[in-house]
This record gives sequence, structure tokens and C-alpha cells, in this order.
Amino acid sequence: MKKILSLIIMMSTMPAYSATKQYHAGLDNSNWYLSSDSPIQCTLEHPIPRYGQANFVAKASKKINLDFRLESKRAMPSTEVVQLKSVPPSWHPGVAPELIDTVTFHQQFDGYVTKQSAWRMLSELERGQVPTFYFHDWYNNQQLISVGLSSINFNKTYDAFNDCISQLLPYNFDDISYSILRYKKDGSLLTQFSKNRLKMIGDYIKHDKSINVILVAGYTDGYGDINNNQVLSEKRANSVKNYLAQLGFDNDNIKVSGYGEKHHVADNRDILGRQENRRVIISIEKEEEEI
Repeated sequence: MKKILSLIIMMSTMPAYSATKQYHAGLDNSNWYLSSDSPIQCTLEHPIPRYGQANFVAKASKKINLDFRLESKRAMPSTEVVQLKSVPPSWHPGVAPELIDTVTFHQQFDGYVTKQSAWRMLSELERGQVPTFYFHDWYNNQQLISVGLSSINFNKTYDAFNDCISQLLPYNFDDISYSILRYKKDGSLLTQFSKNRLKMIGDYIKHDKSINVILVAGYTDGYGDINNNQVLSEKRANSVKNYLAQLGFDNDNIKVSGYGEKHHVADNRDILGRQENRRVIISIEKEEEEI
């Protein structure tokens, strides 16, 4: 009797939650799109009616990567601890949901899931499950919200997404944003290493529309006539500019400078030092991404 009484008291003091407010696409409006398909980024997009949209993003990199972003039409008013579960579709009743991860959605930011949990979400979608986020409504704390990703019409676009991932470059912007090319004594011809490096740069920049300028600076060692070295430094820089232009980058956005014997980086009195000083430096700048 005491146990029953305690249970009644406990239940009476618990908050009474209203029915869960659900956001997910249905049979008639579940769509998946490959909104970016290039060697530097693959984006799989899924609109969620009345809530916002979900994006899976994989980028060019040395490492396998995947990020998930849940965008809401209204920014998250407060930081919330969110449960991410794999929920069976409505036509599979009686199957218990499985917890994928517990994540934090930060105030004024979109929701993010990364690494293994993001891959798990794709796996669950592939087998027909509904990855679903559960959290309390800040505007009504008695209201539980669920935001689900529908697996309807998923697999065909997922195949295209995987094809895109297989074509991603094995390096990212940071890997090509700064380069140093070396030269033989009195030479301005590109070495095979330099050509390979420039091709690597070209393969990336032709797909990244946010790159707005490439700075090319030529230098020489301190050997020989100072005026000739100034001309040589400019010749080296211009040969790089011409090569990049041949790869398809806009000539007007390649800024060239020649500094001759200025700004040595090593002792000019020995062979190894002079080799270090004979160089062209390529710096690539891009527009800042909006947060």
C-alpha cells in the first residue's frame, strides 16, 4: 500500500507533457537532393516541412570526413541536450528505437553531428529507419519536439552522394593555400615537382568559387647582378602566373610581384642557402565563409 501511495505521489508531481510535436517529411513530400557535386564538396540535402532542412556534407581532405547539419527556420533559443535515435518507420510498429548519440545543440547555432554518428545516420536511412532528434521546446517546456529524417526516396540520391564522395580530392584548401617552388641557378623553368604542385592547385581552385586572389611572389639568391636578379624574379613569378592561367584560373585575379634579392630566408654565402633563396611563393586567398 505504501509503495502504491508513493507511486501516486511521484506521478502527481511529474510535469504533464503534451503530445510530441513532430516534424518530418511524409510519403508525398519526402525529397533528397545532391545540392553540391564536385571534387571539393558533396552535399546531400533533405527539406523538413515546417522546420528547416538537413544536410550531410563531405569535403575534399586527406581524411575521410562527414558532417551533418540540421538547419532550423528559427535559431535555437538556448543550448539543449538532444537525443538522436534511430526510429522504425510507421509501417514497422512494435520495434523499439535505438539510441545513436546524445548531442548538444548550442544557442543561436544550427544542430551538428559529426564523424561516426553522422555515418551511422546514413546507414540507418539506407536500411529504412528514421534518424530522429528529440528535445524540449524552449517556448513551451512541457512540449517535446521530434525532428525526423525520412528514408522515403533516399537510396537513389544516396547512391549519387557516394559516387560524389569517391571523386573527392585527397587534399583540402589548407593543403594548397601556401606553396614554395624552387629553381636552379639563373633558371626560370618550372621543375617537374613544381608542375605537379601547380596541377594540384589547379585541380582544386577551378572548383572553389570562393577563391578570389592568388598572390605570386618571385625571389632570387644574391649571386650575380642585382638588376638582372630583379628581372629574373619577375620572370619566375610570371611563368607561374601563365601556368595557372593555362589551368583555367582568371588571369586578372593572379597578382604578381618580383622582389629580386630582397627578403632572403637563408644564408646566401653557401650553396644550400642560395637554393633556399631561389623561390616563388604562392599564397591563395578566399572569401570568408558566412557562419
